[in-house]
Amino acid sequence: MYTNILVAYDGSEGARAALGRAVELATASGGALTLVEAVGEALPPLVPGAPRTASSEQGVKARAELREAVEALDPELQASPWAVGGPPGKAILTVAEDIEADLIVTGSRGRGLVTSAVLGSVSGEIVRGAACDVLVVHPAA
Repeated sequence: MYTNILVAYDGSEGARAALGRAVELATASGGALTLVEAVGEALPPLVPGAPRTASSEQGVKARAELREAVEALDPELQASPWAVGGPPGKAILTVAEDIEADLIVTGSRGRGLVTSAVLGSVSGEIVRGAACDVLVVHPAA
C-alpha cells in the first residue's frame, strides 16, 4: 500500500480529480498526502530560518489554493501543502524525491495527441521521470 502520496495540484479539473483519487488511496492505506503546486517563479524557501524573499503574486495565489484544498479534506487525513518554484514537471519530481514519495498522483488535461506531442505534457514528464509509481487521473467527461 502507499503511505507517502504526492498529489500534483493546480486547482484544475484534472487536479481535483487526482486529489479525489489520492484521498481514496490515502484513506484506504492510512497514508499521508502532500499537495504540490509548482509556479514558474522562485518562491521563498520552506526551510525554517532560511533567508526569505518577497513572494510573488503567483506564489501567494498557489499557497492560498493549496491551503483551501487541504482545509476541505477530512481533518483525520494527514495532508500538507507545498508550493514550489520552477517548471511543473521538474518541480514535482524534485519534491517527490525529497519527500521519498511512493506514489505520485497527477491529473491529465486531455489536450490530445497533437497538442501533447508539440507542447509535451506535465503528466507525461512525471511518468517518464519518476522513481516511484505514478497514477494519471483523467477528469470525468
